[in-house]
Amino acid sequence: MIPKLFFLFPIAVCSLTNSVYAQKGTKTPVSADAIYSGGNILTMVGNEPQYAEALAVKNGRILLVGRMSEAQRSQGPATQVIDLGGKTLLPGFIDAHGHIVDYTLRGNSPDLSPPPVSDVSSIEQLVAKMKSYVAANRPAPGKVAFGMGYDDSLLAERRHPTRADLDRISQEIPILVTHISGHLVAVNSKALELAKITKSTPDPLGGHIQKDAQTGEPNGVFEEQAGQIFVPLLAVPSTEARVKSLDDFMRWYASFGITTAEDAISSPQNIDILLQKRKQVGRPLIDIVSYPMWAIFNDVLSGKKTLNIDYTPPNFDGCAQFDTNGLPKVHCGADIDQSTREKVGVYVNGIKFAGIKITGDGAPVGKTAYLTKPYLNPPHGQPNDYRGYPTLPQEDLDNWFEAAYRDNIQIVMHCNGDAAADMMMAAVRKAVIKYGKKDLRPVMIHSQFIRHDQVETMKELGIIPNFFTSHTFYWGDWHINETVGRERAFGMSPMNYAHSLGMKFTDGADSPIVPPSILDLVWTAVNRISRSAVVVGPDERVSPYVALKSVTDYAAFQHFEERSKGTLEAGKMADLVILEKNPLTVDPMTIKDIKVIETIKGGKSIYKAIAR
Repeated sequence: MIPKLFFLFPIAVCSLTNSVYAQKGTKTPVSADAIYSGGNILTMVGNEPQYAEALAVKNGRILLVGRMSEAQRSQGPATQVIDLGGKTLLPGFIDAHGHIVDYTLRGNSPDLSPPPVSDVSSIEQLVAKMKSYVAANRPAPGKVAFGMGYDDSLLAERRHPTRADLDRISQEIPILVTHISGHLVAVNSKALELAKITKSTPDPLGGHIQKDAQTGEPNGVFEEQAGQIFVPLLAVPSTEARVKSLDDFMRWYASFGITTAEDAISSPQNIDILLQKRKQVGRPLIDIVSYPMWAIFNDVLSGKKTLNIDYTPPNFDGCAQFDTNGLPKVHCGADIDQSTREKVGVYVNGIKFAGIKITGDGAPVGKTAYLTKPYLNPPHGQPNDYRGYPTLPQEDLDNWFEAAYRDNIQIVMHCNGDAAADMMMAAVRKAVIKYGKKDLRPVMIHSQFIRHDQVETMKELGIIPNFFTSHTFYWGDWHINETVGRERAFGMSPMNYAHSLGMKFTDGADSPIVPPSILDLVWTAVNRISRSAVVVGPDERVSPYVALKSVTDYAAFQHFEERSKGTLEAGKMADLVILEKNPLTVDPMTIKDIKVIETIKGGKSIYKAIAR
C-alpha cells in the first residue's frame, strides 16, 4: 500500500519562498547539495503521520520538504539526486537518556551481561570469565580489576555474587563487578581491604552495605552511594585512550540511526573527555548533550577544577561532606554561580552542557528504587515492609530545584519508584510556587513505576516523563514474579496514559544498561513483550508513530532543540536516518529487525550499512 501524501502548506511555502531562492524576489534558485525522493519521507510533523515526496538539503540544513516538482527547482549541476528505492527517511534519532561516555570506561574489561547482549548466565560463568581476564590483565597496585553488567535476575543462582564468590577469582588481586543497572557493585575480600571497609563501616546516606546476618561482616555487595567509595580504585583507560574510543562509540551509535546522544550524570572524568573532544579540530561525528552530576556542576563548568582521570569529586551526593571512611554524611544547600550559568545550554563544536542530573533513587531490578508500597520479595537482609530508599533527603532536593528555578537551569532527575517521583514533584511544586511555572522542562528520568495520578500531576507541573520501555522485555518477567508483582509491573512506563493526556514524553535505553538501539525502544513501546512472551501491560502499548515521536520530535523538545531537530522541516538540521522498511507499515513484532541503511548528520553521511 502506498502511504497517503500529506503536505504541510506552511512548510512547502516557506521552503519555496525563503529557501529555494537565493534572494527573496529573485528568480535565481539555490542549488541543493542533495535531493532525496522515491521512498517514504516521514516528516514526524503533527499528531498523525505525514509524508512528503522529496526532501532537499543545503549546507547541512533542510532546504525543502514537499513535492518533487518543487525540489527539482533547486536541482543544480552538482546536486546529488538520491533515489530512496522505497526505503523510509526520518529525522535522525535522538538518544533521550543514556551515558555514551561511560562506554569509554570499559577498555577491554569483560562484559558480564546475560544473553542476548553477552553470555554470562551463572555465577560460575562470571567467575570463569573474570579469571581469564585477570590472568591477562593484572591491574596496577592500588587499583581493582573490574567487569561490567552482571544481572542477578538472569543468573542461574538468582542472587548477587558475594565476596566469597569473587575470592575464587583471586585472593591477591582486588576484584569488582558492576550490576547491569549500574546501581550495585560486588567486590572480593582484597577490594574490601583496599577500601578499608569493615563490619563497623556504617551505611552512607543514600546507600547500603550488605552484611552477613550471622557475622555482621560485609558480604561484598554494595548498593547505590555505598559503591561510590570504589570509584577512585577502578583501573580505567587513560584520558587519551578514552577520548579516542569515544569516536568509535559515536560511530556505533550512528549505526543505530542516532545523530544526537546523551551523557547523563557526567562525572568529572567524563566531562574532561567531552571538554577535550570539544577542543579538537573538526566537529564530532554526532552531537552529545551532557548533564553533569549535581555535585560538580559548578566546579567543572566554571573552570574551578582542572580535571584528569584521577580527579575525585569532593562529594558524590549534593553537598555531602565526607567522614574518615570517605563516605558522605552531612548535606548543605545548593548554589549556581554566574560563570556556570553562562556555559549551560550552548553547543560548542557539537558538545552541549544542558543542565544538571540528579539521582533520586536506585534501580527496581536491583530492588533499590524507592517505592510507596513494599517490594514483592525484599532483598537480602531487608524486612518484609522494605520499600527501597532515596539517595538524598527532600531538603537537598528542594534546594537544588529552588536554585535551578531561580537561575533558569534544567534538571533531569532519575526516579524509578513512585516514592522518588513524589519527592521530585514536591520539589518542583515548591520551586514553582516561589518562582513561577517557567519553561525549564524538568525531566523525570525512567518514570518506571509512576501511577496515573502522578502522570496527571507531572502534566500540571510541566515535568516531562522519560520512560524506559526496554524494561518490559529485559526485566518484565522479573518485575512480575520478583520485584513488584503483576499489577505494578503492568503499569510500568505508562506511556499510553501520558499520550492520552496529550503530553510530550520520551523513551531512553539508558545505555550502557542496554544497547542504544532506538528501534528496539520503538519495538518495546509498541509491543511490551517480555522474554517469556507475556504482554506486560497491554493498555500502555502505543502506536509505532507515537513511539517514534518519543525518539524524534519529543526528544528534541526535551533537549530544547525543537527548532533545529526532531522533525523534517525547512531550516532544521539535515539530521536524517534511512531505514530499510517503514516502521508504520510492517508487522509491529518485526520493528526491531528493521535495518538502518544510512545515517546522515548535518547533511553528511556518517554511517552506511554494508550491502548484503
